[in-house]
Amino acid sequence: FSRDELRAHLASGNNPTPAAGLPVVTYSGASKTTLHMNGEEIQLIPVLNAHTDGDTMVYFTKANVLMVGDFYRSIQYPNIDRTNGGSLKGVLAAMNQVVTLANAQTKIVPGHGPVVDKTVVASTIELVTTIQNRVAALIAQGKTQEEVIAAKPLADLDARVKEAGTTGDRFLGQVYAELKAAK
Repeated sequence: FSRDELRAHLASGNNPTPAAGLPVVTYSGASKTTLHMNGEEIQLIPVLNAHTDGDTMVYFTKANVLMVGDFYRSIQYPNIDRTNGGSLKGVLAAMNQVVTLANAQTKIVPGHGPVVDKTVVASTIELVTTIQNRVAALIAQGKTQEEVIAAKPLADLDARVKEAGTTGDRFLGQVYAELKAAK
């Protein structure tokens, strides 16, 4: 199962996935798709333009488990694949969607890192919004991407992200590219 966009990405490019490895069932649009298996309702929830343009959350309603995939990482800064339709706006919208859907007992399974609850995701929204505001202010000062990274705007935030050193500069560059393109 996948969104149409993901199947299209997998089937194209320099190293396409062989036909046998492509999703067999695809769906499109913003509406969820529901499967019923073994007494469980499983919702496939489209996530528009977050990590990529082909993201899907999977919510097991009876078990109250929400698998969110790569747009949310509990141990890293987000990774926005702008080449494949991802966006900062989409990442923030997707995390807000998680907080709205989840309740206090929901187990949220990220694309990377340990299972979390909705309070951790809400904290990440605040973190990403802070970064967005800081990068926007540096862009307004005329800073280049290299100067933004050199300014270390994440220095006081890195303690909140387990693998900050390996993902912080990447995320800063992605935020810079998106905000700069919007100007």
